[in-house]
Amino acid sequence: MKFSAHIFFTILVGVSVAIAAPGDPYTWRDSTFDYISEDSSDIAKEISVPKLVGVSSTLLLAYGAAYVFVFSKGWWDDDEGGDFHFENDFDYALNLDKFGHFFGGVVIADVFYEGYRWSGVSEFNSYLFAGLAAMSTHIAIDIKDGFAPTWGFSIFDVLSGTLGGFYPMAERYVPLFKYIDLKMSYWINSDAYYDQEHSASGSGIWTDDYVNQTYWLSIKPYRILPAAARKYYPSWLAFAAGLSIDEGVFIKDYKGTPHREVYIALDYDLEAFRPQSRLARQAVKWLNLIKFPAPTVQVYPEVHWYWLYPIKF
Repeated sequence: MKFSAHIFFTILVGVSVAIAAPGDPYTWRDSTFDYISEDSSDIAKEISVPKLVGVSSTLLLAYGAAYVFVFSKGWWDDDEGGDFHFENDFDYALNLDKFGHFFGGVVIADVFYEGYRWSGVSEFNSYLFAGLAAMSTHIAIDIKDGFAPTWGFSIFDVLSGTLGGFYPMAERYVPLFKYIDLKMSYWINSDAYYDQEHSASGSGIWTDDYVNQTYWLSIKPYRILPAAARKYYPSWLAFAAGLSIDEGVFIKDYKGTPHREVYIALDYDLEAFRPQSRLARQAVKWLNLIKFPAPTVQVYPEVHWYWLYPIKF
């Protein structure tokens, strides 16, 4: 099943390259690799009410599906909720959950942005409304958590998700972000999380399985190099630093000390494929949020070598 998932993603990359339209003009990405540049030729110049209504309806359905398949597996369907209260969970999952909320904000905002932009909303307003949508989504979730028997409304969870929601806007308007990518990898190497009882989520849900999640900051040397040096360096080769936690975080009688884990890895910049069609480059943009398996060295707290991390063998 795990192997099939990676094969599926590999196929998607191939498809995104195959559907690229080399005859299209270079309006969205030039030699400076301004990948997020707007291509106004295939974006509506006026707001389309039917499209906007359609986007809103689709997103509502997506939220409904998320509740049915994710949140309904947690405490949300339990009637044991109490009074609304706040709780700042600084010790939970060694704060890796804050990275998860940030990353979730990025994904939510990017989906909202594409919907608003397709509907004819201006570029800046689309980014702005998308960021606000990510913020409101996290507020809604945490309000519900505020009535949970063992959880509570976490201001820092909402703040993390909100910052993630405005990350796509930063990618567009802050030059620094053209040299870096934020990515995530997930692979079930340990069942420690699922083997425990979770008061807030029953048998557990994968979004809280932080033991098997790694969050990455990927740096793109090709874009940093002077133009004269670029011909000697593969445009797709990047390097990433990753942060995860060990399984002891979710083991009650763990004999050691739960700790964070730091990784250094090779990475792939999928944007180097340079597709021209909007559909293809959007596929690449979303796929580039995933840190695909690559040679990796764990540098803290111990040194380990992995051929295709996050797969450990």
